[in-house]
Amino acid sequence: MEKTKLDKNNEQRESGMPGGGAGRRDEGLGRSGVYPASGPHPPGDATVVTPGSWGQGVRGAAGYEDHGESELNIADVKPEKCRDLMTKDPVCCSPSETTIQAAERMRQQDIGVLPVVEDQQDKHLVGIVTDRDLAVQVLAEGRDPGNTTVDEIMSRNVVTCSPDDDCEEALRLMEKRRVRRIPAVDRTGRVVGIISQSDLALRMRDPIKTAELVSEVSRPGRT
Repeated sequence: MEKTKLDKNNEQRESGMPGGGAGRRDEGLGRSGVYPASGPHPPGDATVVTPGSWGQGVRGAAGYEDHGESELNIADVKPEKCRDLMTKDPVCCSPSETTIQAAERMRQQDIGVLPVVEDQQDKHLVGIVTDRDLAVQVLAEGRDPGNTTVDEIMSRNVVTCSPDDDCEEALRLMEKRRVRRIPAVDRTGRVVGIISQSDLALRMRDPIKTAELVSEVSRPGRT
């Protein structure tokens, strides 16, 4: 007896290949071509990107290999922990580097702040230096940037947060200390990330709190 079109459709559906197996097959992602979107295991801080840039990061849309997280951006989900906001593994410098080396590093990376660490392996935080420090303490004072070290101008009493702190804590610290960036350190004092004012403003999606933060950190004494 000849099978009807409905019978064939039912067989395809039951086979697990309703499209007849004609879907995209991406090398390294299995036959289905579907990107995995597994949850944090262990908890991590994969960068969240917009749908238009999926797959454009270093590790691609399959997620961060070392944390097993997806890069998918769910617009209605607000971050809860600092690890959800922070930029992971920020570029750092050492106290012995000259300020001209620090400035060049900022230029190359298009950033305005560098956590200062004892060495690039352990990344134990000892200070922080900003583009404003370079402008005010080196250029404005007529110092030689090639002979002035980061150790001479860096801030040592650094405001920090933990990756496991609530996002509200990072916002509170920024307002209280009037700073634009906060390094995130683990229990050993190792730098694992950094949160900026713009991270909070763009990701927390709270116009009132954002306005309060901008107003507070714009007062004298900011970094």
